[in-house]
Amino acid sequence: MPDFPQPIESSAMPSAVMDYSTMAVLGRVADSELSGARLRKVVGLPAGDIIFAFDRQVIEKESSDFDTWLFSADPVMYRVHPWFEDLPEKSSQSHFCEVVFHHLVGARVLSVSVIPFERVFTINFRHRDYSGEESDYRFIAELMSKHSNLMLVDESGTITACWKSVHGFQSRLREVRAGKPYLPPPAQDKITPQEFSQKDWTDFINSADPDTALDDHMLRTFTGMSLTWAHVVAGVAGVFGESKVSGISSEDSGKLRDSFIKTLDQVRHGIPLTGESSDDFTRRITADFINRSEHRELELARASVRRIIDRRRKKLSSLSRALEKDLSQAGKADAYKKRADLMLANMHLLTPGMHEIEVQDWELDGETVRLSIDRHLTPQLQVERWYKRYRKLKRTKDVAAERRRSVEAEEEELTDIADRLAGVNSLAEIDSVREQLVLYGLIVPESGRTRGRQREKPGREARGGGFRPGDRKVFTSHRYRSNDGFLIIAGSGDRSNEELRKMSRPDDIWLHVRDIPGAHVYIITRRREVPDTTLMEAAMVAVWHSKGREGSKVPVDYTRAKYISPIPGSGPGHVRFKRERTIRVTPDESRLEMMRLMAGEEGKQDCI
Repeated sequence: MPDFPQPIESSAMPSAVMDYSTMAVLGRVADSELSGARLRKVVGLPAGDIIFAFDRQVIEKESSDFDTWLFSADPVMYRVHPWFEDLPEKSSQSHFCEVVFHHLVGARVLSVSVIPFERVFTINFRHRDYSGEESDYRFIAELMSKHSNLMLVDESGTITACWKSVHGFQSRLREVRAGKPYLPPPAQDKITPQEFSQKDWTDFINSADPDTALDDHMLRTFTGMSLTWAHVVAGVAGVFGESKVSGISSEDSGKLRDSFIKTLDQVRHGIPLTGESSDDFTRRITADFINRSEHRELELARASVRRIIDRRRKKLSSLSRALEKDLSQAGKADAYKKRADLMLANMHLLTPGMHEIEVQDWELDGETVRLSIDRHLTPQLQVERWYKRYRKLKRTKDVAAERRRSVEAEEEELTDIADRLAGVNSLAEIDSVREQLVLYGLIVPESGRTRGRQREKPGREARGGGFRPGDRKVFTSHRYRSNDGFLIIAGSGDRSNEELRKMSRPDDIWLHVRDIPGAHVYIITRRREVPDTTLMEAAMVAVWHSKGREGSKVPVDYTRAKYISPIPGSGPGHVRFKRERTIRVTPDESRLEMMRLMAGEEGKQDCI
């Protein structure tokens, strides 16, 4: 065995990279641990990953941690490594998983190999069917960035199934799909690593552009080379990998050649470049990949929620600009009324054919004001139109002012959610933020949609830790916004009431009409003091969504959400409560419609 480099200090351990040097180690470990084992279980994961669990034949060996392996053809986190966690209870049975399950479960592992200097991991199986006939299969994991793929190939070399099909119109080099012969990945226009003579190595160094870094030159020249491998070569030789080729002396060139040959032998033998044992290296890079995968999943989930918040903010920004424009126009309302009043007061001065009239403005100490007259309208009709315009602008001003307050309140809520999102550290916390967006009506979880948007791709939501079909049963809720800017939500049935109870916070306020069937209503307080006007409006909502909507001065009980609890055995939506107070209200339909408008409902019901 050649004299391999000394182990690297643990603090300087490189991050896991799924290059050939890493796969060579994994292939050696897998071949040692799995040869002779039988595949007992195949588990598919939502993102397209697949897990193999093996029954090992224990012959003079103790039990090992390396009897379960993960294969992922994710274009970013492509990888193969042992799986140390518990197997998922449910498998995402895609067609590929089903075919692999059918052909490989119960099959015996003949060998595990990695194509030299390629990122192609192969497990050779022998399967015996019910008739006793044996068939050989190859499970192939090609881990090449966006071209990564998983395939099952039969003994004739024909692809039985693949995770991602590649048709002829997508690639001129090779087709990858069921029924087609399996062809290895096309060779790269690079040199296969080998033991170079001193002259050949000198020619290799001199062939580079003087301004090219040494590690980049090796990476671009040799098949299977990675930056990690290049850094180890340079580090063992005592040269910085980022050094320019023009600055390398003949002495350093010789050291680099010796280092390259040593590491090449090490990689060929499947020995870690870091100097660790194969088992320790495998455990470390597995933990590294799992941590990075979890971090990526968290970031994808965070980005998914952030997109929802940003889209809503963009819509609110456009709405705010439109409201400002409406308020600017509504500022002219008094001018129309004054013009109509002056015309009406001076109607006796008008004569047929007049284009304009000068009148005295009594509010300006008799100052003369000139009014234009439309020759195609009678004076009475023109006055009526000015009054109509005044009334319309006055209504617009009132509605726009209230709507702007609701927009400002919602923007403040979204800022709080965005701040909370920035500080989350787990998928459970992400789901908690998503529940808050469900509560606010921005997410329709059972179909993966956001309000006002088309359905997003299922894979994105699955990888991002979002809600998936079946997470919650479909139910509807009604949203209102009080004049003080508080969000008010009313359930629409027992299931809806129960889900709202689960998503509410302890400081939110719960309301329900006393002794009359109706919806559970919640005021989303965000830890703010709730004014009496909002309590009155929320009570009107509770009465409106009950059988007492035609009544007058209907009693409504209210208390904090933390003081309500489900009644055991009574079914969803049935609660008991304490420390309640009572308020009596008569619902105002016009006011309720304005509150719905302020919440952005506009007569619609959101399915959550």
